[in-house]
Amino acid sequence: MTSPAMRGPEDRSLGLRASDADREHVAELLGRAFAEGRLSSEEHSERLEAVYGAKTMGELRPLVADLPVVFAPPTATATSPGAGLADLSAADAATRYSGGEPVVALFSETKRTGRWIVRSGLNARAIFGSVELDLTEAMLEQREVTIIANAVFGEVIIRVPEGVILHDEGSAIFGSRKLAARPGTQFGPETPVVHVQGVAVFGSVESKGPKKKWLKGR
Repeated sequence: MTSPAMRGPEDRSLGLRASDADREHVAELLGRAFAEGRLSSEEHSERLEAVYGAKTMGELRPLVADLPVVFAPPTATATSPGAGLADLSAADAATRYSGGEPVVALFSETKRTGRWIVRSGLNARAIFGSVELDLTEAMLEQREVTIIANAVFGEVIIRVPEGVILHDEGSAIFGSRKLAARPGTQFGPETPVVHVQGVAVFGSVESKGPKKKWLKGR
């Protein structure tokens, strides 16, 4: 048996615990492979389920081992030999919001509504399900927050009031993204800004206005 001291850097990195950002990286690689026809719908679904159930880097790597992609999740980048300050900074930027509050809908519906606190960011995942994030009465702990919204055969809806700027920084693969600030919103030094990242794979990520009062509670 090889002792931990004799293992190579790659072996040690595969034993590390995977972060949310690592799992999202692999999920995006699988989404691209699916869009290119390298994976069937069933294979994509099975691997995606394994991705979100993975606990270590070693469990993630086999899921893309037979695909022509580069396995370079943020944790692996940060722990690679000779990683300089630039590499660490890039990894830190990629994982900056990975610790955001997870909001997950797996074959289900999940909502965050009413008066609730949004800290540095949110990590929303709708997999064959629906996630609704209502920011109408939410308290933003910071002026700028990031929402990682991944919709795989599902939808993520973000409800925003006037006076909030939305930046769409994500992508869509056979899906749709419709994100825009409400009419009348203007930029200003105190204007709240919401960055929306992530990917929509055969799903949708969109913004909507507040619900009508007579619809609230439904």
